[in-house]
Amino acid sequence: MSSDPDELSSMVTECDKEPIHLLGKIQNHGFMVILDSAGVVTYLSKNASHYLNDSATDLMGSLFWERLDRPQIHAIRSAHSQAVILGKSVYLHSISVPFSDNIFDLCIHQSGEFVVIEFESGELTGKYDGLVSALMTQMSVSVELNDLYKGVVESVRTATGFDRVMIYQFLTDGSGEVIAESAHSDMSTFLGLRYPASDIPRQARALYKKNLIRTISDVNGETHPIMGREGETVTSIDLSSSRLRAVSEIHIQYLKNMGVGASMSISLIVEGKLWGLVACHHNSQKVLPGRLVAQLELFAEIFSLELSRRLVNERIRVSEKANTAFTRVLSNLSLGKSLHSEIVAQFALLKSLIDIDGVGCVFGGEYASAGVALSEKKIARLTTTLKALPDEEIHQFDTLTSAGKQLSDEKVAGVLAIKISSQPMDYIFLFRNSVVERVAWAGNPTKRVERKGDRNTLTPRSSFEKWIETNEKHSTPWTTLDIERAKSIRLGIMELTIRHLHEKESLQREAKKRLELLIGELNHRVRNILNLVSAIVGQTSQNKKDLNEFVTSLSSRISALAQGHDQLTKASYNSIRFKELLHNELKAYMINDMSFNIEGPDIRLTPYAVTPIVLVFHEMITNAAKYGALSAANNDGCVSITWELDDKGCTISWKERGGPPLQWLGDDSFGMTVIKSVIPHELNGQAELKPEITGLTAEFVIPRQYIEIGAASDPKQTLSNKRILQEGSTVKENVPLTTAYIVEDNLLISLDIKKHLQQLGIEGIEIFGDVSSARAALAKNKPSMMFLDVHLGHENTFQLGVVIEKQSIPFVFITGYGAAIELPEELLHVDILTKPVDTKLLKQSIRSFGFKV
Repeated sequence: MSSDPDELSSMVTECDKEPIHLLGKIQNHGFMVILDSAGVVTYLSKNASHYLNDSATDLMGSLFWERLDRPQIHAIRSAHSQAVILGKSVYLHSISVPFSDNIFDLCIHQSGEFVVIEFESGELTGKYDGLVSALMTQMSVSVELNDLYKGVVESVRTATGFDRVMIYQFLTDGSGEVIAESAHSDMSTFLGLRYPASDIPRQARALYKKNLIRTISDVNGETHPIMGREGETVTSIDLSSSRLRAVSEIHIQYLKNMGVGASMSISLIVEGKLWGLVACHHNSQKVLPGRLVAQLELFAEIFSLELSRRLVNERIRVSEKANTAFTRVLSNLSLGKSLHSEIVAQFALLKSLIDIDGVGCVFGGEYASAGVALSEKKIARLTTTLKALPDEEIHQFDTLTSAGKQLSDEKVAGVLAIKISSQPMDYIFLFRNSVVERVAWAGNPTKRVERKGDRNTLTPRSSFEKWIETNEKHSTPWTTLDIERAKSIRLGIMELTIRHLHEKESLQREAKKRLELLIGELNHRVRNILNLVSAIVGQTSQNKKDLNEFVTSLSSRISALAQGHDQLTKASYNSIRFKELLHNELKAYMINDMSFNIEGPDIRLTPYAVTPIVLVFHEMITNAAKYGALSAANNDGCVSITWELDDKGCTISWKERGGPPLQWLGDDSFGMTVIKSVIPHELNGQAELKPEITGLTAEFVIPRQYIEIGAASDPKQTLSNKRILQEGSTVKENVPLTTAYIVEDNLLISLDIKKHLQQLGIEGIEIFGDVSSARAALAKNKPSMMFLDVHLGHENTFQLGVVIEKQSIPFVFITGYGAAIELPEELLHVDILTKPVDTKLLKQSIRSFGFKV
C-alpha cells in the first residue's frame, strides 16, 4: 500500500477521468436494445435472451419496427421524438411487446446516432400516481429549512422503502456532509458526517446533473455486456442517459465496504449547480418500478425549485437585514476624513453585522486596521496574490495558507477580501482568528493506493466509522449568508465611495469609473430581483399569495368542505344541525371556554345550503383567527354567533370582541369575496359586514326554504355515539408512547397521521401499506400502539385487529365511513377515528390507553 501524496493526487486525477459512461455494461434488472437510424437492431445486451420468446440472434439485425404493433410503434417513436427534443430520457410504462410475454417499463433516449431502448419489468398499477402530491404536502408544512430536510428524508423513505435515506449537501470545497437522515432502527447513523470531494469524481457529478435519478439495484449482482452483431463486446456507446448503465468497479467496492446492497440518488439542482443529493441505501438488493422512478424524477425537479426558492428568500432576508444594519455604519462616517480610517473606526458596528475579529482597509495604497489584523507587509502580499486570481467581487479563505505559505499568521487564519475597485486595488478585509476545527469524517478520508498485478489502483476505504480530523490553522468557515452580508457591505461602501469622490473635483474621472461599477452592480441586483419576482409570480395564486400560503389556505378550505361533506354523508344527505356545523368549524380555535358564545334555536340546514354556509363561516373564522378577535395575544378575544327565526328565514349575527380595532375591511381578497357574495349568489340571501372599533360585526340572512325546524336527531351523526371518539373525555396518564405502527394504504393520509403523531412527541413511527408487511414487522417488534385503516384496497384490517388485541397492543381504527362502519362483534368495543384525523381527538385516543403525550 502507498500513501505518497503525489501518487495519491495522480491517482485521484485518473479516477476523475474514468469513462464511467462508456463501460459497455448494464445492470441485471433489465435488458437493452440499441437501434441505428434506420431502426435496425444493431446492439443488444447479452442478457436479452432471458426476456425474449425467441433467441437474441433472431432479434439482432432485424428491423425493430416490424416486430411491433402499430400502437407500440407510435408510442415508442413519439417517446423517442420527445427524448430528442428534451435532451433526456423519456419513459413509457406497462408496455407489452410481441416478442416477449412480460410487461415492461421502457426508458428511451438518443445516444449519438443510435436510439437506446431499455426494458425493465413493469406492472399494471397506478399506485404511485399520488406520490408527488404526498411529497409536496410534506414540503408545504415545513417552515424551517431543517424541518424541510427532515420531512423530505422521512417521506422519501416511506414512499420507497429504503432502509436509510439522507440529504447530502456539497460544501464549497467539494466535500459533502449528511445534514438530514431517516434510517431503520438497526442501521448505523451517518448524520453529521463529512465525505471527501474525491468520493464523487467530477464526471460522476456531471452525470448527476444530467440524470436526476440514479439507481443501483444490486451491488452484488452480475452485469451484462453490450454485444454487437459479431458477438463482440461494445464500449463505444455513450450511456450517460441510461437507467441500466453499469457502475464503476471502484464505486461498487465503495458500496460493498459501506455494507450497502442497493442504492439510489436523487439529484438536487439549485441555480444550475449540483447542490446535493437525496442518497438512499438498502441492506439488500432493491429494484424500483419504473413508475416510481418517474414520479421521483418529477419530485426531484419540484423539490429543487422549492429549495432554490427558500435559499434565495433566506439570502434576500439576510441581505435586507444587513443593508439596514450597514446603514447605521454609513451614517456614522464623515466625508471630511480619510475613508479607510473611517471604515475601520466602525469595527464594533461591523462586528455586530458579521462575526469577525478584525477589519482592514486598503484605499489608494493606504492601509488602516482595527482588532486582530494582518500587518501592512502581509496585506501587500495578499493583494498581489488576489490580483493573480480570477476577477471576483469577494474572495474567501478559511485558512490563509491556501493563498500562500508566506501568508501564514499566528493570529489571523480566515480572510474575506471584498473588492471595491481594481484601479487602484481598493479592498476591505474582514479577519477571523484561528480556531481548532474538528471535522467528523465518515472514515479516514485519505485515499489508498494498492498494487494489483502490474499496476497501482485507487482503493476505497473499508471503514465508515466516525473519524475526527483536527485543524489548527483554520478559522470558522465563511458561510453563504456571510457572503451575502459582505455583498451588502461592498455595495454600501461603493455608494459611499462615490459620494466621497464627488467631494473632490480632482478625482471626478475616478468617480465616474466607480459610478459605472456601482451601476453595473445595481443592474446585476435588479436583474436578480426581476428573475426572483418572475419565479414567485409563476408560483403564486390569483389572489397574490405565495405558494406556501396558497397551499395552506387552499388546504384549509378543502378541509372545511370535506368536513361539511362528511357531515352530510353521516346524515345520508338529510339536513344537518347548524350548531353542529359551527362546532366542527370552530373546535380548532377553542382557545378557552370563553372563546365563543353560540346561541340560537335548534335549526337544521338542507343539503343544498351546507356547502355555501360552510365556506362562508370557514372564511369568517379564519379571518377572525388571522386579523380579528381570535388573534389577540392576551387570549381575551371572543366571537358571538347568534341566530333568530322569522317568516322570511334565519338571521345569523356575528360579533367579535376583544381583538384589534377595525376601521376598514381591506381589499376584496378571495376570502372576503366568499363572505360577501356566496350566500346572496347561491342562496338568494343577504350578507352585510361592518368594521367597528370593537371588532367585526356581520349579519347573514338564510332564506326560509333552506331551514328545517325541530327535526329529530340522526343517531348516525350524533356527537354522543359511543364508538366515535369525542372531545372532553378524562383518562389517566401513565407512560409515554414511544413507538407506533400506522397501517394505511394511502401514502398522503399515512404521512398526515405520522405528522400528527410527531407533533405529539412520538418519534418511533413506522408506516405499512398492507396487512402482510404489518404482520412481518409485528413478528420482529411490538409497538406501543397501532392505528389501522379499516379498508386497504382489496383487504380489511379486522383480522389484524383481532391478532394484535390478543397480543395486548392498544389500537384504534381510522376510517372515512365514520359511525356507519360495521365492526365484527369481537371488535365492537374498539374506538374509531374518522378521516380527516383531528389532532385533539387523536391525542384523546392515545391518552385513553394511559399514555402520556
